[in-house]
Amino acid sequence: MENFFPEELIEEVKDKNDIVDVVSQYVQLKSMGSSSKALCPFHNEKTPSFVVSREKQVYKCFGCGEGGDVIGFIMKIENLDFTEALKMLAQRANIYIDELPSSHEVKEKLKKQQLYYEVNKLAGRFFYNNLVQRKNPALEYILKRGLTTRTIKSFGLGYALNNWDDLLNHLKKEGYKEEEIEKCGLIIKNKQKDGYYNRFRNRIMFPIFDIRGNVIGFGGRVLDDSLPKYLNSPETAYFNKSETLYGLNIARKNCENGQVVLVEGYMDVIALHQQGFKNVVATLGTSLTKGHGLLLKKYFDQIILCFDGDSAGTKATLRSLELLQNVHKNIKIILLPKGVDPDDFIKKEGKNAFQRKINEAVSAIDYKIYLAQQKYSLNTMEDQINLGKEIASIIKEIDSPIEQEAYIKKIEEKTGISKDAITREVYGRKPATDIANNTKYSSNYKRNNKYIEAVPLVEQKGHIIATKQLIKYMLTNTHFIVSIIEKFNPEDFILEHHRIIFEFILQNQQNIDALNKILDYLPKVENELKDILQIDIQQIDIEQVVEKYKKDVQRYKLLYQRGKLKEKQNEIMQMENLNKEEVEKQLLKLGVEMMKINIELQKLQSEERREQN
Repeated sequence: MENFFPEELIEEVKDKNDIVDVVSQYVQLKSMGSSSKALCPFHNEKTPSFVVSREKQVYKCFGCGEGGDVIGFIMKIENLDFTEALKMLAQRANIYIDELPSSHEVKEKLKKQQLYYEVNKLAGRFFYNNLVQRKNPALEYILKRGLTTRTIKSFGLGYALNNWDDLLNHLKKEGYKEEEIEKCGLIIKNKQKDGYYNRFRNRIMFPIFDIRGNVIGFGGRVLDDSLPKYLNSPETAYFNKSETLYGLNIARKNCENGQVVLVEGYMDVIALHQQGFKNVVATLGTSLTKGHGLLLKKYFDQIILCFDGDSAGTKATLRSLELLQNVHKNIKIILLPKGVDPDDFIKKEGKNAFQRKINEAVSAIDYKIYLAQQKYSLNTMEDQINLGKEIASIIKEIDSPIEQEAYIKKIEEKTGISKDAITREVYGRKPATDIANNTKYSSNYKRNNKYIEAVPLVEQKGHIIATKQLIKYMLTNTHFIVSIIEKFNPEDFILEHHRIIFEFILQNQQNIDALNKILDYLPKVENELKDILQIDIQQIDIEQVVEKYKKDVQRYKLLYQRGKLKEKQNEIMQMENLNKEEVEKQLLKLGVEMMKINIELQKLQSEERREQN
């Protein structure tokens, strides 16, 4: 008896054995874009010349010339013949091969498969002709959604008329039996079991293609309020929803930099494709499965999730992340506005805006932190504490200590909760870092100069220059003193000698002679006064200087308060007489105060940006 493997079985085995995964079990691969490189296992070499392509599913050594597909690799590395290598890979992919089939069995199987493809292809043409050859509500709906005739043709969209047997009769005229059409999932036996009727009626039809471009099923969307809104073909030996992605046959050939965008629905795929984004796929109205994840891993290096901007989309994103992180490491998430789906977004905002969204896509950790921040208003201490704890629990998920450290620093800047408090919450212990050695604040001025030691040096300089300009203006334009001093008090000046000068002006605002001879009255600050009197104020706008200075005063007071809070946090960390709960309680309390200060600082920055614009 002649024995051989059918081509379809061989393709199935190769499809379910990603060459990068298989080869990496034998050699240490290093990723290089869409390919991977290693030292060749088939000859001795010091410089890697062995390349594996995930996109093409082949390997090639440019040193010894060896190359081929995943079956060829196993044959070579394991010293097996074709049959043994195929069986080994089939077992790895849980594909059961009992025994080699006879030529008759193979021919029968191939005949059934070919019939399945032919019937579904004819059905697809029938639906397409229904859509484009006459005026109908489906075409009106599709055109209203902004799809072009070219897009309709590219995806083979169609229309199942509100008719019980037109498709059935059409396929029977083409020579196919009712039993054969039923096995393709296109018709259903009636209750009396004496006849059949169309499965799809009054629906827009979306043909579903396998990776090789065969029509393996359909998705149908209603035009009215009837349920279900979407109806898929039943699963068959050739159509498995858990291992099929809509648009994959196009996306795998059009992925730039190994990127794929995963969306929720057919229309999202089609709308993005029409705008030039051809690397887009969707599940078939089902949740993401491990099978989908393995497919994505096989063909793409990076997955970008883009689900609807609503609560359901958020839940779907979190479920997908949980599944994908077990099979794929490079995952990003696009943040869409609330209540907006990808189809709506690209129609309203355009191609460039969506590309920016892709470029700005966030990591899984950033996405979870973003969701945590959306949950809490931060108006109460309870909210602020809960946010800190939730963020700490998210950071615990990170494997890399370096990445953890980066996120802890980022969260400190965003929320005001100290790095030490977050670290203790994450690790449950006191951090080893000597915080005192890492202070970012200047100590160039005496500590009794109020908050100067807590202000960054670069910002001190700009503030001090503005202070000097303000004092010089009052001394040389005495008629403006009254209007200026109404807006300030001595405590607003960060340097002690500037406070002394301002207090003298305040006390002698009506004594012009004293103001003109200020150097005689204030010998202790003579040098500073001389420096102030030499400063150039010809080009300044006093009203702008005053307004800017008022905001500077507010900002520097806040910076000072924040610096002091950091000092307190450091002191608490060094207290050995406090138990863990008391330390955490005090650190969280200080963190909440710091968060309020950060919010005020952000408000000031926003006001300044608005004024600049």
